[in-house]
Amino acid sequence: MSEKDSDPEITPEVWDHGGPAPGEEALCRLDASTTVNPFPSGELLARLAQALSGATRYPDPFAEEGLAAARRRYGLPPGRIAAAGGATLLLYALIGAGGFSRIVLPAPVFSEYRRAASIAGSPVLSLPPAGILPWSGRISPFLRDFFSGEGLPWGIEIGEIAGLRAGDLVVLVNPVNPTGQEFSREEVLDLFRRAQEAGASLLVDESFQDFLGDRTSVIDRAGEGALFVLRSLTKITGLPGVRVGLLAGPREPVGKVRERIGPWALGTLEQSLLLWAMEAKKEGFGYRPEAKERLVSLLLSGGWTVCPGEGPFVLASPGRRPEECQALKERLWRQGVRLRLATGFGVEGGETLFRLGFGAFLSPEALGEALESPG
Repeated sequence: MSEKDSDPEITPEVWDHGGPAPGEEALCRLDASTTVNPFPSGELLARLAQALSGATRYPDPFAEEGLAAARRRYGLPPGRIAAAGGATLLLYALIGAGGFSRIVLPAPVFSEYRRAASIAGSPVLSLPPAGILPWSGRISPFLRDFFSGEGLPWGIEIGEIAGLRAGDLVVLVNPVNPTGQEFSREEVLDLFRRAQEAGASLLVDESFQDFLGDRTSVIDRAGEGALFVLRSLTKITGLPGVRVGLLAGPREPVGKVRERIGPWALGTLEQSLLLWAMEAKKEGFGYRPEAKERLVSLLLSGGWTVCPGEGPFVLASPGRRPEECQALKERLWRQGVRLRLATGFGVEGGETLFRLGFGAFLSPEALGEALESPG
C-alpha cells in the first residue's frame, strides 16, 4: 500500500483489530489474533471454485436470491434485510444513513462503531462496564492490584443501561467481543422494550451468534419497532477474503441502507457463499468447541489467568505489566506468531490482556511452545 493510499489515521501503531495491520506482512506461521474459523467447509470451498467460472458475468446486482434465502432462514418478511461485503460495511452504512441523535455504546465494544459515528457526525455516549466477570486460574498480585479485585471489571450490566433518549441508537454485541459475555434472549428483548419506551433504537450485533447455534439470537424479531440485528458470515465460514454481512431491521431504514450501498454490493463469490450458508443449518460450520477447551487448559497450566466466556475467542492475561505484555507480543511476532492485545474496545486495562482467537485454537501446542521459547 502506497503512502498516498493509506488512511493517515489508521497506522500499524494504532491498528486495533486482529490480523495484519496496514502495511504489515500478512503471512505468519501462527495467527492467534483473529476470530476466523480455521475449519472452513470443503463443500463450501468446492462450491466457490465452481462459482468462480461465472465471475466473467455480472452477478445479480441486488443479490435477491440470497436475500430471499436469508428471509426464509430467519423468518423475516420482504424488505427487512440487506446484504453487503461484511458487517463492518453495513454498520457504517446504517449509522451514516440513520440520522441518529446519539450512538450509545456500552463497552467493551468493536472500535469501528466509534469511527463510524465520528464520520457520520453523530455524538457518542460511551457507557463504561459496571459488572465484574470471574477469572479462572491463578490471579497474580499485579492483576489483583491493577483491576482492584479478584475479577475483571469488564462486564456489561444490561439491566442498568439507562438514560436513553429519543433518537438514540444503542449498540449491544451478543456475545460480547472480547469477553464472551452472553445475554439471554429475554434480557436483550427487555432492553429493546426499554429503548422503545424512550423513543430509541437498538442494534444487536450478532456477529458471533452462529458459533452459539443462535441460542440467544433475536434476529427473528428484527424490524419490529426499531430493532436492528447485524450478522457476519465472514468469521463462521472461515473465509475473511469473501466478505458477507447481513443487516435486518425496519423496512424504511433498511431500504435506505440498500440505497446507500447501491447495486453489486455482493460479488459472485459472496452471493454463492450467502446462498450456501442460508440454504440449511450447517452444524457449527465446522467449528469445534473442544479446540477452545484445549487452549484454555494450556493457558491455565502455563500460569495464565483466563476470563471464561462464550464465542470464538479467549480473553486471558499472563499476569504481567503493560510494557511486559507489549514485549511478549513483539517477541512472538519475531517468531512468526501474531497475538492481539485487547486494546481498542473502549475499556482501560486492555494492554494487560490478550484476546486469543482461532489460530490458537487450531494449534494450542504451537502457541505454548512459542510462549515458552526465550525468543
